Amino acid sequence: MADIISHNRKANIRLLRPRARASKKLLLVLPFVIMSLLLFVIPLVMVIVKSFLPTSSGGVEQNWNIMSGFVFEKIGLSIGLALATTAICTLLAYPFAYMMAFNRSKSFKAVLVVLITAPIWSSMLVKLIGLKTFLDICAGHANSTFGHIFTIIGMVYIYIPFMILPIYNVLSDMPRNLVFASQDLGQNMVKTFFKVIVPYTKTAFYAGLTMVFLPAVTTVAVPQFLNNSTNAATIGDIIVQEGEEGLISDIALARSSSLSLVVSIIVLALYLVIAFIPKLFKFGHRRAR
Repeated sequence: MADIISHNRKANIRLLRPRARASKKLLLVLPFVIMSLLLFVIPLVMVIVKSFLPTSSGGVEQNWNIMSGFVFEKIGLSIGLALATTAICTLLAYPFAYMMAFNRSKSFKAVLVVLITAPIWSSMLVKLIGLKTFLDICAGHANSTFGHIFTIIGMVYIYIPFMILPIYNVLSDMPRNLVFASQDLGQNMVKTFFKVIVPYTKTAFYAGLTMVFLPAVTTVAVPQFLNNSTNAATIGDIIVQEGEEGLISDIALARSSSLSLVVSIIVLALYLVIAFIPKLFKFGHRRAR
């Protein structure tokens, strides 16, 4: 009888262990779920709802009459500037991260890490003021920065650490034998870079691409500080302007929400096109073969 009771207890313990593990996993995931709901899902739902709710100033159509040719021109300008910024950050990040990861001097690595992370330490406005002052000194007079090129320079200066650091973290753990094997097989450094290093850091590149491109599309303050042209404003500046007016006007707040929703949909559609067109091309190529 005692053996039967002991056997049943052991069986019950074996049955309860998976449940206990599932409960622990649920407890670990629960904070992430709560933070996602509070910081992402609920604000996004509020933006969508605000865009389609009538205000005291008029019907729902008033929320969307801000969509004009001027606004879509600014959206296109913002996406173009963001793409240029991302491309420049990529071209600068790979050789810089490679030099940091493959250099044998630890002190040199430490200095490079400090230099590349220094822009993250201070306030964005402080960085923009410092960059603006430096560019004016180079030009020899104040208010010398005119044109979208200076907006791109400012965004590259601010966002390039977010491209370098993910690539550097992956390259620092990359087995050096892969590079040596490629060179032993007769590949030069250029071919080794494109055939070994780039595929190995693909995931880090996608992470850096996201962290640079998305904030660059809706960037604020950078055009105001670094571009003295009359048409310097980007779509992020327009959204902020409508949001500031939303403190005293519910129609301005609804327009800011609808504008944010349209920009999000356009960026999402652009991502889907970039992500799925190569896959469709590969699928069609396989079918053709």
